[in-house]
Formats: sequence, structure tokens, C-alpha cells
Amino acid sequence: MILVLLIWTLVFFVFFVIGLSVVRVISRIAGLKENREIVTLDEYFFIGFLTLSSLCGILSIWIPIGYKVLLFVSVLSLTLFLLNFREIQNKIEIAIRELLLMKRVEVLVIVLIILFLLTVVVHKITWYDTGLYHAQSIQWIRKYAVVPGLGNIHGRLALNSMFLVISGLFTFQIKDVLIFPLNGICYTILFLKLFFLFKSEYAPGTKWKAVFYSVIFLISLLIIIPFLNSTSPDIMCGTLIIYAFILITAQTEEFNKINYIKTVLLSLVVFSCVTYKISSIFLVLILLLNLRKELLKKSLIIIVIGILVITPYIVRNYYLSGYLIYPFPSIDIFNVDWKIPVDRALFEKSWIVSWARIPGVPYQEVINLKISEWIIPWFKSNDSISKLLLIINSLSIISFITMLFKKDFLFAKIQLIVFINLIFWFLMAPDLRFAYGFLFIGFSLAIAYLFKMFEYSNYSGILKYLKIAIACFFFIVIARRISIPLEVLKHPLLCIIPAPYETVETKEFKSDFNYRIPVREDRCFYCEIPCVPFPLTNVKLRGHDLQDGFKVIK
Repeated sequence: MILVLLIWTLVFFVFFVIGLSVVRVISRIAGLKENREIVTLDEYFFIGFLTLSSLCGILSIWIPIGYKVLLFVSVLSLTLFLLNFREIQNKIEIAIRELLLMKRVEVLVIVLIILFLLTVVVHKITWYDTGLYHAQSIQWIRKYAVVPGLGNIHGRLALNSMFLVISGLFTFQIKDVLIFPLNGICYTILFLKLFFLFKSEYAPGTKWKAVFYSVIFLISLLIIIPFLNSTSPDIMCGTLIIYAFILITAQTEEFNKINYIKTVLLSLVVFSCVTYKISSIFLVLILLLNLRKELLKKSLIIIVIGILVITPYIVRNYYLSGYLIYPFPSIDIFNVDWKIPVDRALFEKSWIVSWARIPGVPYQEVINLKISEWIIPWFKSNDSISKLLLIINSLSIISFITMLFKKDFLFAKIQLIVFINLIFWFLMAPDLRFAYGFLFIGFSLAIAYLFKMFEYSNYSGILKYLKIAIACFFFIVIARRISIPLEVLKHPLLCIIPAPYETVETKEFKSDFNYRIPVREDRCFYCEIPCVPFPLTNVKLRGHDLQDGFKVIK
């Protein structure tokens, strides 16, 4: 825990300083007066994180994103810290004063939750895809610039997520311990944002929004908490999707008057999320909610940021697979010698879709089924909490209609955007982890709006039962997750350093290059690259070394 806390401190320092510097540059370019736009600490953090993520995506086309880049970023951050020392000191003093004004119980809650999150991330990494290909992808990113045709040795290595690029920069290894800090610290910052929003909204008239923020935290804590120590883009996208929506709901009036900084932040969140996980493509619709005033200027900001964030994603797709977006071979506009064969791309896509619908069944038996044939087995394959999540989201059409009748058009638009994204997700690949953020927002908004409808109605007495239900939900979350900190108490060494990362026995094979294959399973974890889950029969080097890439010999 102590080691992770130190790494979190380093990460926060880097992102905060870069974010503050970016905000100052934007303010000067736009000619904004000082303090005209209030920027909170979490906004500085996410601006810094997502700006650095985009820069790493660009750099990864030409150079490895490893310790040398991290050293450069750290030195740059220290330099920017010294240049902006007075302003940073002022921000910290304001934050400390606000902390001192808080009630002791509120400070205690924050400390306990952060300690709990630290106990989570020091456990053994259990996310399956991290062992299957995330950790391997990160090794390629850290040791080589983008490798042409990398997906030819293992199709999953071509599933380009820009989150793995920035994760490559912030991967820390100490012997057999691997620390991937980004999901954990970003979720912690999200929690702090939700906590202070809950605190500010817990008053008559807006109490339903406090319910909204608290339920978001509880449902996300219940479902994604065991995987915060992984490199999963699904977890990060869930965090960013939630953050994007609360940027809108937290500033319903102010958002329309401003605000170039918030426009930059929201654009970075949305486009970065799309490059982390293409299944969140329709999150871009949320940008339309910010265009009611200063349409031309804000549109220009969105377009510029979209180009800067999306371009390296497309370039990396081109090199890794030979396709614009992989695995969607129907978008086939390139003809390069490292292109993954169409039949392999179709196979990869079919497996992803079929597994999302009915896991564990061969894709040939699932891929051509009608919706009516796979929807019931799909629903049954989910656990009870996931089923509840799906049911509440399905019933939220009622709250959407109510929003229209009550002329709560902003929240009706938010609910509509959630619907559109969930419909796309359901038709494409309905694995819950691909849509965590939208499912959590839809679930929480439906419950919170139900609270709002009853708050000043003749049925306000029903609210006590809803409050009891939320309280029970809180105790269910605690009961389900209490084993996590208890496990740390049983193994005191975890208070200092996280659990070792899993290793696997491998066997060496030779083509015109040496590679390794796991002996007893299909995951390579973090063993030396190249490592693939199956023998390569017709894959050759394009040149003399691994950096030249791979091609398939027909």
C-alpha cells in the first residue's frame, strides 16, 4: 500500500502540473482573464492525464514509451512545477483550507475510502485480458515503436487501445511485482469528485442529485472494484464516461455560459474514451449538449481536439493491423504487406461478438443466431447484480418519458444519449464490461429521478422506503467487499508492497525469429516478448528484427 501510495503521488503530481500548465496556455491563447474560469483540482488532473495520453500516442509511432520517456516527463513536470510554483502553492493552500472547514466525519469518510481503494489495488491482478494480451501489448509499447503487423503473431495485440500506450509509460516493475496505477488513481479522483458533488447537492430541491452521485459510486464500487489494479480499458472507460456525464449534470447553468477550459476537458474525455474503447463511439453525442452558446468557437475546439486525439489512434491501427479500425475488416482501404488476413480479422470479430452474447460457446454456433435466440441465454449468463443493472436500465424509459412531461430536457437528453449507446452496445457485443459507464449512469439516473418524482408529491412517504433500499444497497456493497481489506490484514506485507504478478512456464519455438508459448494455458502474462498462445506456422519477419514487424506468408 505504501509503495502504491507513493506511485499515486507521483502520478497525481505529473498530471496535475501538466494539466495546470495546459490550462494556463489555453487561457493565454484565448485571452481569458485570470480566475474567469474556475478550474477544480480534478479537472487539472484529467486535463493533464488525457493531454499526456494523446502526446504518448503520437510519440509511440516513432519511439518506445518506456522509462526514458517517463524520466523526460518527470523532469518536464518538475520544471513546470517550478515555473508555476506560486499558482500551484495557491491552489494547494485553497484545497487545505477547504479540507480544514470540513466536518471530521467527512474527512474520516474520505480517508477510509482512499485506504479501502489502496487495499484493493495491492491484491493479485485477476483481470483475464491483462494476462492474455494487455501486459504483452504494454511490453511491446515500452520496448519498441509501433510494430507493423504485430497483430499477425496474436490478433489481440492489434486491438489497439490508446489506454495501453499511456499505461506503458506508467508501468512499474520491482522484481515479480507489477504496478499499473492508472485505473486506481483515476477512480479515486472520480470518487472525490462524486463525494464533493454529493455534499454540495444534499439539500432540499437538489437532494435527488445527491442520490444520483451516491448511487453511481455504490454501483461502480460493487462491480468494478476488484479490477482497479489491472490495465483494463473497460475500467478506465467506465470512469471517463461517468466523469463526462457528471461534468454536464454538475454545471447545468454555468456550462452554457463558458467556458473554453470545460469544453477542452469534455472533448479530451470523450475522444480519449473512444480511442481507449471503440464501443463508446456514441459518447461523442454528449458534446452536443455543450454547443448551445458560442457554437462556432466551441465547435472549432472540439474538432481540433478530436483530430489531435483520434489521428494517432488511426495511425497505430494502420501499423498494427493494416486496417483503419480492427477488427472491422469491412473498412478495408489499405493494401500493405503486413495486413492481417481478412479471414483472421473476421475470426477475431466473430469471437468477440459471440463471447459477449453467449460466453463459452463456439462462435460458429452463436454468430448467426437471431436476437430472439440468444437474448435469453445471454441474460441468464449474468449474475444477479448485473441482471438488476440491466432491468433498471430497461425500465428507465419510464423516467425518460417523465422527464419530457416535466420539461427536464437536459436530463432527458442525457437519458437519450445513454439509450443510444446501450442500443449500439447491445447490438454489437453486449458484454457488460464494454458499457460499464453507460449502465451505471442509466441505473443511477433512473433511481435518482424516481426520488425526485416522489420528493414533493402526495406520495413522499414512499421516499423512506427508497432511502431504506439505498441504505441496504450500501450494506450489500460493504458485505460483498469487506473481504478485501481483511485479506490485507491477514498478509501484512501487502501494506508495503502489492502481491506478485502471476508468472507462467513457457517453451521456446523458432520461426525466422525466436518466440515463446505458454505450456499449460493461453496467457503469457508479463513474460519476455514475443510470446503468443499458439504456434506460428506462416508468420515471418518483414525485415531483420522485431521492430520491422511481421507478415503472413500465403
